[in-house]
Amino acid sequence: MRRIFLAASLLLLCGTGCDLSQKLDWKLPFSLNPSAEISDSAAASRSIALRSGLAFTVRPSVLGLSGSVDQVLGLDAQALRVTVKEAAADRRLLAWQGASASGTLALDEYADAQAMLLPAFWQAGEASASHNGGLWLSRAAYDGLSAGRAIDLKIGLADDALGSLAAALKTFNALSATYFGSATVVPELSPFTVKKTGAAEAFPLTVDGKIVLLKTIQASSWFADFVILDNPDDPLLLKVSVNPAAQPALKALESAHVRSDELGYEITSLTRP
Repeated sequence: MRRIFLAASLLLLCGTGCDLSQKLDWKLPFSLNPSAEISDSAAASRSIALRSGLAFTVRPSVLGLSGSVDQVLGLDAQALRVTVKEAAADRRLLAWQGASASGTLALDEYADAQAMLLPAFWQAGEASASHNGGLWLSRAAYDGLSAGRAIDLKIGLADDALGSLAAALKTFNALSATYFGSATVVPELSPFTVKKTGAAEAFPLTVDGKIVLLKTIQASSWFADFVILDNPDDPLLLKVSVNPAAQPALKALESAHVRSDELGYEITSLTRP
């Protein structure tokens, strides 16, 4: 009886002779039809080029939680839409738009960047940072990490253009070293030493409206866990999940009105130019 009811329901939803996936495709914000990139995640990752016009949606995550949990917590409403306006050899310019604020972020001289600038630190209006990768690894950092070497990746120490954040970030870095030193028996490492922990061949992301499986690098530090696009020309940090161990040091950021429990983020969709 249940089977008959289910069959009748599907016919009513779809109509005789209709492809159910097409009906669902009309209702969902992405396509269920397989794309060419799904069969080769490495090629799909290489197809995401860092150039002007690349756009993506960034959603914050509380302590790295994501998906339906974020929807329950209302974090979808805090998502940002980011567009790459410039992608020159020595300069990147990002424009972002949120529900209640917008701004631009210029990243200069990032070739030797050993810091990232999480979206939680982005301030409305025009801002800039130097020697900072923003949401990307530098090429040198990518090469080292993909080869299995440890790299150093701090929360960005920004220049004076970012105002009160500079002092808060310096305090955070100092406290991180203190807490890390009291909890580890390997003092030659820093709290921001990042090591590769593995690779994934099928990280799902909505690209150009279709679910695509990407090849990614998995990495971890005392501060956070990372999912990095495995593309030497566009090593985008797709996901940052802050570790609970870093929470005490994160309190130092409250003086700059930064929500320490919302530093984690995940890129949920991407559009290629």
